[in-house]
Amino acid sequence: MEDLHDISNTQVAGLCSWLNKLLALARDATDNVRFREEDHLAFMALCFLSKQIDHAKSILALISSRDTILIARSMIEGLCQLLWAASDPGVLPPRWRAFVFAHDWRLMQARIAAGESIDPEALAAIQVGLQRSGDQFLRDRASVGVVPGTPLSADPYHKDWRTGHQIRQICESVGAEDLYRRLYEPFSDWHHWGVGGLGTAIIRREDRIFYSSLSPTDTAAALAVGVQCLLQTLEVLDGHLGLGLGAKAADLRDGYIAWHGNPPGCHLAV
Repeated sequence: MEDLHDISNTQVAGLCSWLNKLLALARDATDNVRFREEDHLAFMALCFLSKQIDHAKSILALISSRDTILIARSMIEGLCQLLWAASDPGVLPPRWRAFVFAHDWRLMQARIAAGESIDPEALAAIQVGLQRSGDQFLRDRASVGVVPGTPLSADPYHKDWRTGHQIRQICESVGAEDLYRRLYEPFSDWHHWGVGGLGTAIIRREDRIFYSSLSPTDTAAALAVGVQCLLQTLEVLDGHLGLGLGAKAADLRDGYIAWHGNPPGCHLAV
């Protein structure tokens, strides 16, 4: 039987090669892309693809560290949110962009509470934005001021643009149940300092405990997630804007699937 460590390292080297090929294509997709300002899905997809490119480069830079799975976890979260937004492009991408007003309002309130000076014009612009689109972020419309004469609470808004939708629900809604269960959840245990995550890094030898930052299996999983998330994010943007990258992306997808097989979650072959 071949050594499992050697097999994992061979797989890691191959996955690095595929991710680097995909990075080159993704960089082409973000080079001088033109879109209409009112095309909220295009703007969101460009932002998400740019961040996925950064994440993919970070995984490659941290190739010998378990922390690659922290980055992979973030890539899963980004992919599923983008696929969710793309499923309702007239509602969800505009909501994502409009949430900046609730976000900036919180920053302003914190500065005011701390006695810091604020730019009155910036505050006025935030208030105009909230008047135009802030109602969709209210936690409880019946009790926080939507009803005339009812005062707003100190912070009436949802904490993020998803307005109460959990990541698990979003992953399930885009067909990524397996991706969430098999990878995102275990990666979250490492992220949140869970005993299960730390337990995989501890090696016991007699009366001693050793910590190992190396895990070829985790690294391979993170690289596979990087390939899947970067490719599907690129496909969302290309499918929406028609960048002409479809054939190249399909060749990469088909070649990767033939080499590695279909990873869990969102199916690359579809």
